[in-house]
Amino acid sequence: MTPDLFRHLVAQASLAPSVHNVQPARWRLVGDTVFLLEDKTVRLPAADPTGHDASMSLGAAFEGMVMAAAQEGLRITHQPVDEEDNGDLRSILRLKFAPGAAKDPLMQYVDKRQSWRGKFGTATDDDKKTAEALRDDDCLVVTGPNTIRVIAKLLDMASFLFVVRDDFRAELLSWMRLGRRHPDWARDGLNADAMRLGFFEKIGAGIVMGRGFRPLLLYGIAEKLLSEEEKTAGATAIMVFHRPEGEDPFESGRAFYRAWLRIDAAGFGAAVLAALADDLSSAETLAAMVELPKGRRIVSAFRIGRRPPHKPFPAARRPLDELIV
Repeated sequence: MTPDLFRHLVAQASLAPSVHNVQPARWRLVGDTVFLLEDKTVRLPAADPTGHDASMSLGAAFEGMVMAAAQEGLRITHQPVDEEDNGDLRSILRLKFAPGAAKDPLMQYVDKRQSWRGKFGTATDDDKKTAEALRDDDCLVVTGPNTIRVIAKLLDMASFLFVVRDDFRAELLSWMRLGRRHPDWARDGLNADAMRLGFFEKIGAGIVMGRGFRPLLLYGIAEKLLSEEEKTAGATAIMVFHRPEGEDPFESGRAFYRAWLRIDAAGFGAAVLAALADDLSSAETLAAMVELPKGRRIVSAFRIGRRPPHKPFPAARRPLDELIV
């Protein structure tokens, strides 16, 4: 493992999704051994008090490393390492590399994958068939417009249960980059381009998620301003991502990343609908609607559809010198 190859692999792994785009994965090269570590300073105590989403994000980063290594003909074996490191870092895995891996066909979509928070194009019958073909052992797909509308309403209700909390809003707002002058616009978090916010929407988001929330709530306006019902209802499909009950969220994160890449491979854009899994009551309702198999749990969901013509935006990512510790 040369330093140049290591930096290349870390750069590819860094393109994996993470909750609020906090990018918790850190990497260390010691001889021929690579260590995956968690940066504990970017944990989300309000949105992710148990660390479930952080573990999923680390799993996605690891899967990104596995795919990147396979492109170089390298397979990875790994062992868990759970220990504190200098206070802010926690060691997760010890990785060893050896020849013998075949290239992963999903790798070609890694640098193309982007969350799509905007509206979708009008779905055709062929689009729905393509979406339905994404159904597999981990994914259920809903294409019926009436059912999608019901899920859209359920999502709004679930999301608002979190947004109404002052601590949740403050934490989320701290990770939002609503103007290009923000020092971390291109580094991490959720910038306005990634959220597909126009000029007035950026201003409105700062008000609604900030000090304006309580007055707007009092007048019954906040929920309407934050609604994504029409965007969700306009999706070609809702893809419900599920995994075995009791599974380590690290492993769920690996599969989650691959599911998202499959969506891109099918030519769709996707937005994560985390609230449908995070709110237990909503998850139970959705599980009944989609007839979730016994022994499985809803981990997340996506709204998917064709992206209209748009100007691609660069992914906000931390510099390699920060990811390599």
